Amino acid sequence: MNDVTKLFDHEGFITVSTGHAIYTMNRGTFKTKDRVMEKKVLKHVSSVDNCYTFRYEDIEVIMIVNVENDQITCTFDCPPQINRLWIQIPSTVDEGIYGCGEQFTHLNLKGKKVPIWVSEHHSLNKLLKKAIRTKLLGVNNDYISNYKYHQTYIAQPTFVSSKALLVHADTTSYCEFDFSESNLTTLYFRSVPDSILLYQGKNISDCLSFLSEKIGKHPRLPQWVSTGAIVASQGGWQKAFDLVEKVQNHGGRISAVWSQDWSGQLITKFGTQVYWNWQVDEQLYNDAREKIELLRLKGVRFLGYINTFLKEDTFLYNEAKKKKFLVMTKDHVPYLIKSTTFQAGIVDLTNPEAFNWYKKVIQHEMIDLGLSGWMADFGEYLPTDAVISDPRSAEYLHNLWPDLWARCNYEAVCERGKENEIFIFNRAGFTQTHRYTHSMWAGDQHVDFSKEYGLPSAIVAMLSLSMIGKGVSHSDIGGYTTIFHMKRNEELFMRWSEMNVFSPVFRTHEGNRPQSNVQADTNENVLNHFGRMSSLFAQLEPYHQYVLEEYHQKGMPLIRPMVMMSEDKAAADLQYQYMYGDSLLIAPIIEEKATSVKVWLPEGAWTHLFTKNMISGGWHLIHAPIGQPAVFVKNDTAWTEFLIKLSV
Repeated sequence: MNDVTKLFDHEGFITVSTGHAIYTMNRGTFKTKDRVMEKKVLKHVSSVDNCYTFRYEDIEVIMIVNVENDQITCTFDCPPQINRLWIQIPSTVDEGIYGCGEQFTHLNLKGKKVPIWVSEHHSLNKLLKKAIRTKLLGVNNDYISNYKYHQTYIAQPTFVSSKALLVHADTTSYCEFDFSESNLTTLYFRSVPDSILLYQGKNISDCLSFLSEKIGKHPRLPQWVSTGAIVASQGGWQKAFDLVEKVQNHGGRISAVWSQDWSGQLITKFGTQVYWNWQVDEQLYNDAREKIELLRLKGVRFLGYINTFLKEDTFLYNEAKKKKFLVMTKDHVPYLIKSTTFQAGIVDLTNPEAFNWYKKVIQHEMIDLGLSGWMADFGEYLPTDAVISDPRSAEYLHNLWPDLWARCNYEAVCERGKENEIFIFNRAGFTQTHRYTHSMWAGDQHVDFSKEYGLPSAIVAMLSLSMIGKGVSHSDIGGYTTIFHMKRNEELFMRWSEMNVFSPVFRTHEGNRPQSNVQADTNENVLNHFGRMSSLFAQLEPYHQYVLEEYHQKGMPLIRPMVMMSEDKAAADLQYQYMYGDSLLIAPIIEEKATSVKVWLPEGAWTHLFTKNMISGGWHLIHAPIGQPAVFVKNDTAWTEFLIKLSV
């Protein structure tokens, strides 16, 4: 990158304007329009040392360029009225593009225009459209909506290309990264970014290692998470203890019970939901400290749930309202959001007193109760027209909200000295979120095999997170969203279990309608399969720890796309198989009733983990009945012997 003028000295490199954006939010999903004045395409007029001057009539922009080895950092000095910026950088038609946040349908973003804005991935409108399509045309798991409607829980202005170019912008604003032109990439920002970083790596692994040093890493995953399944249970202590006993009696290994309804249940038209008041429900979970200790004596921990909201007219909501700790409207009343059928207030995390109050809620009501972790849900819903304590606008803070939320949880844990014991996992994210959570999780998949929202989308989600430095991620076994025709069957639950064995967290979810879904203990067939898979996950504990250590030492994500492992053209668009560390290749079954899967293996020798058959690189059609997923061990690594000898 020594000759930086090749990037900058072309017409259209910088375009500027003034604009005003309009946002509308409905249950966390956003629509936005940008009213932009005339766009000014600037011309490069001079260069002195590291200062590049661009001009259009009376508008002048100075770009300061710092070049250090293979790294370029650009900062911009713009006139105060300029709040829109477009940057164009060269691309090639065969260049793969990966990242920009959590993707669900497309790992390679070449040809796409990608919004960078934290939001709810699902919407009622999308659910209704899917229900109508299914009613009229039948189930079509291959259907994928137009990408322009893409919204995501985790957004980040970062991407890496198959040419080992890493681009990262330091900004909080809404962005659009446009990869639709074959020879050009256009980066659009709704404010002038603090900086834009370009790094030319030796390969994608080098780029991700470099990125992890720039934006940080997840805290270390508590060791106990790798020792067994985290099983979801709702409905009180008896159900939790019975579930533990059933799974253990079928050879299963359990590290924790996760009861998201520890604070109570709210039955709505959507299903069984958590009561959003973060105090233990004494009816469902009486004598909680004693019962949690009883579980610990069995080697099982207890996990809960919390989010950024407080249900209207609950004890904690009323306390926060009295203390003026809630996000407000311009009419000076609490800004209430609607989730399914009820309303809730948002704790103002930009108010230091409110931030500390919420930390104390977590400490007193959860940590002191004996919880060993929780799902830290949501973080996407800050409305741009809200009034917050921070003098910067809610639009400016919107993308940062999940960072603040994750930090609130992690500081609560660290102040209790429990950072190596308590496990936190988050759904929403921006650039810094992962620094304050042990794992991202892939959100609320549908309980089906649909490529847009079901099991296949969880694979794409985890791979895309790996490409933006969020190297520890997992998904709900079996998915979550159960509505209309969608109900989890045995096959889906077992196939998802087989996939999640080869990930850092083996955790189930009952879904929003537990009675409609197959669960880990539904029948003997499922119990036997789940017991076997959870046992295999536990046997992998040394390998889990190895890939985690590699992440912390080198920035290598645990779940890795094939394009990261091979420069073969076949790897560029593979998005439904992955490497777990450097020694295991997994090709999950992603189609209902399928018993075989087409797999591409990089050059070299491989051993099927379950059949022990040896196979060479290339394309293969692999027989994969339930209980025998297509998982391959690379034959020339330090872990080959350990993995082949596992009891499967």
